[in-house]
Amino acid sequence: MHYSISAFACVLCFTITGAAPASTGSLNIRQGVSSAQTFTCQSSFIDFSDPAALSNFVVDWCPQNTYQENGSLVWRLTSECGTTIVYPWDFHYGRIEGRIRMAPGSGVVTSLLLAGPAPSDELDWEWVGKDTWTAQSMYFVKGQRVDPNAQYFHTPGNTAQEMSAGFHNYAIEITKNSINWYIDNWLTRTLPKLDNVPFPSDASRARMGIWDGTQTSGWAGAVDWSQGPFTAEMQWFNFTPYC
Repeated sequence: MHYSISAFACVLCFTITGAAPASTGSLNIRQGVSSAQTFTCQSSFIDFSDPAALSNFVVDWCPQNTYQENGSLVWRLTSECGTTIVYPWDFHYGRIEGRIRMAPGSGVVTSLLLAGPAPSDELDWEWVGKDTWTAQSMYFVKGQRVDPNAQYFHTPGNTAQEMSAGFHNYAIEITKNSINWYIDNWLTRTLPKLDNVPFPSDASRARMGIWDGTQTSGWAGAVDWSQGPFTAEMQWFNFTPYC
């Protein structure tokens, strides 16, 4: 989902359009994260079995709900708040990838995305906990949805796997001529750069976490807090600029 750069309290604001929100407050809280872009050509592989791995990120919202445990980074959603972390480096072209187990549960949304400064271009992988069998890809140009609906993908192979039951690799890649989304190194979607068609050319920084999608007009469903707290996990994160 697209985020605004306004900082506000744990209540999230949504603008609803169609089957999925056109502009939401999903991973939207910027507290202490500079909006200035800092480009690098340095690749980085961050393994969360390293106790110091989280120090490579800025926890942008609700730090008590981001922590390392049993070799993974855990994102937790409680009735108080979800959480967002930011990798504080940018690229023009490159690839991000995370080995993630999505969080199950109606209304619970897990996100991995690239976004630029406001009004932001944005590229998303999102997992809605009421459907644990598919990942949703979507994109925004200058804060606006271009494709009216998300595109849905299951795990590669003849037999789909439940995405909350185990870890899978999810990647977003930006090249000069296309945007690509991957699951377990399988190319699931390509968005080509075409003349006179809006293209998200400035989605440069990685953000990820978990949030309450209750207010998204049915897209995510409503959270049943009696079933919480809800958790997603990431085992590693890979940041690869193409320089």
